[in-house]
Amino acid sequence: MPNTQVKVPLFASAEVLTASNMNISAGTGIPVFATTVTRDAAFGGAGEKLLAEGQFAYIEASDELQYYDGANWVASGTSTTSDQLILSTQVFS
Repeated sequence: MPNTQVKVPLFASAEVLTASNMNISAGTGIPVFATTVTRDAAFGGAGEKLLAEGQFAYIEASDELQYYDGANWVASGTSTTSDQLILSTQVFS
């Protein structure tokens, strides 16, 4: 089941921690979407998080981690060459 959560919940001091709270908390992380179409539809609608620079998303169809650079979705991944770390800069629309 995709992780469709797009915010991290905040808890108040002395608040009773319920199973519902734990389920929200357990789903916190990088949201997983089936495709880029479902990713794009998940931001900016009523009750949805606004898309902002630095947002990550995992796309199941392409097995790819992406981040939003403020203008485009960009592939985020690493590969190593000797002792150098290289970050991908492929742009998606």
